[in-house]
Amino acid sequence: MKRFAILPLFASFCSFGSTFQCESEFEWLKSTFENNDAGFQYSVEKKGQDLYSAHNNAILARVQSAKNEAQCHTVLIDWLKFFRKGHVGLGLNTNGTVEATRESEVHDFDLSSFKQYLKSKRDETLEGIWQFSSYTVALKKEGNVHKAYILESTNPSWKAGQVKFILNDPADSNTAKVTFFMGDHSTRQIETITYLGNNEVVLGNSFIVMSREEPRQESSPEITRYVRLLSTKAPLFEKISENTVLVRIPSFDHALKKDIDAVIAEHLDTILKTENLIIDIRGNGGGSDASYASLLPILYTNPIRTVGVEYLSTELNNSRMLGFLQNPHFSEEEKQWAKDGYDILQQHIGSYINIGEDVTVATFDKVEPLPKSIGVLVDSSNGSTAEQFLLAAKQSKKVKLFGQTTAGVLDISNMYKTDSPSGVFTLHYSLTKSLRIPHMAVDGVGIQPDYYIDEELPLYEWTSFTRNVLETL
Repeated sequence: MKRFAILPLFASFCSFGSTFQCESEFEWLKSTFENNDAGFQYSVEKKGQDLYSAHNNAILARVQSAKNEAQCHTVLIDWLKFFRKGHVGLGLNTNGTVEATRESEVHDFDLSSFKQYLKSKRDETLEGIWQFSSYTVALKKEGNVHKAYILESTNPSWKAGQVKFILNDPADSNTAKVTFFMGDHSTRQIETITYLGNNEVVLGNSFIVMSREEPRQESSPEITRYVRLLSTKAPLFEKISENTVLVRIPSFDHALKKDIDAVIAEHLDTILKTENLIIDIRGNGGGSDASYASLLPILYTNPIRTVGVEYLSTELNNSRMLGFLQNPHFSEEEKQWAKDGYDILQQHIGSYINIGEDVTVATFDKVEPLPKSIGVLVDSSNGSTAEQFLLAAKQSKKVKLFGQTTAGVLDISNMYKTDSPSGVFTLHYSLTKSLRIPHMAVDGVGIQPDYYIDEELPLYEWTSFTRNVLETL
C-alpha cells in the first residue's frame, strides 16, 4: 500500500543548557510513530494533512517550553491524542519531579488512635479502614479532603504510612474527584466515584473496587455479588438461580487463557444443562483472541465470520514476532505461527501485509441445545479483544448484549512498545489495521448493546436485570 511522505518538522536542535531536551524526545516520538504505527496514515487521511501540520506546530511550541520530563510527557501525550483514544500511549520511566512523588513520604500514622476515633463516631461516613487489591488503607478526613494512608501492602514499592490516594474536595469543580498514586508513585486523576451502600466504593469505571473493613455494616447480597465479580482478577463461575449461571471473565489476557479454559471445562456440564448463561466481561479491556476460544462452542449457532487484519511491516514491528518465540505462554503451534509470520513480513518491509486470511469462518460440529439464551454484560471499559469477542458472539442467535456502549478501540490494534534513546519514555503503539475499515469501523464508535441499561439502574443490579430478561424470553 502506498504511504505518503511526511515533510521534516525540525531543522536542528540546540543541545545547550539542560541535558534533557524535550525537542529531541519529540523528534524521536514523531519519527518512530509515523514510520511504525499501523494507524498513523489512516488517522491523517481522515483528519487531513493541514490539520495534522497545524497540530505539529502547536505541539512544537509547547515542547520548546517544557522544562522537565514530566512537562514534556504531558505535551507528548497530547500529541498522540490526535490519532485515536486507544491502543496508543507514552510511559514516563522516571519520577523526575517533586509533583510525581510529593505524597510518597512516609507519615507517622497512629492506627490505634484512629480506631478509637472511629468507635466514637455516631454517623456513618467514608472514614474507616478499607481494603482493595493488595492494599489496606485508613481513609481519614483532613480538611475538605480524605487521605488514604496505607496500613498494609503486598506491593514492595509502597510502605505503611504513605498516602495511596486522595478523595478531593467535592465542592472543587476544577479538580478530579480522586488523585490516585500508581504503583510507581506517578499520579492518575480519576473522575468518578460510585458508592455501593455503606461498605463498597468504586473509583473510576471499575478501576478500583474498595470494601470497608471497619466499621462495617451488613451489605445486600446483590452488592456483595457485584463487588466479588468486579474485584476478581481471575475467571469464576457462579450459579445465580435455578435457570441461570454466570461466568465472569475480567480479562482476556493471554496469561489467563489456561484459567479461563479450566473454569469452562470444570463447569461445562452445568452450563450445558442450564437454560440461561450470563457472561460478564465488564471492565475487560482485551488481551488475546485465543483466550475466548472455549466460549465459542457454547454460544455457537451458525458459522462465525471474522475479518482479518493487515500488519505494517517494519524492522521494529517485525521484531515482536521474534519475541513471541521466547514467550512461555505461547504453545509450539503459536510459536510456529510467529516464525512463519516473521518470514512473510520481512519480505514486505514498508508495506501493509496480511499474514493470514482476509476472512476466517469458524464452524463447530453441533449447536448445543442449552443454554438457550446468553446475555453478555458489557460497559465502556470493553475494548480491543473484548470487542472482537463481541463481534463473534453477536453472530449467534442465542446472544444478546446488556449494558452500555463499549470503548471503541479495536480497528487499530496489536500493541508493541519501544523506548526512546534516552530511556525516559516508552512508546506504546499498534502494528495492525482491520480489514473492516472503512465499512464497519468500531474505533470511536463502539459496539452498542441490544439491551441498554440506563443510569437509573445501579451497577450492582445489572446482573439481576439481565437474569430477569433472560428468564422471561
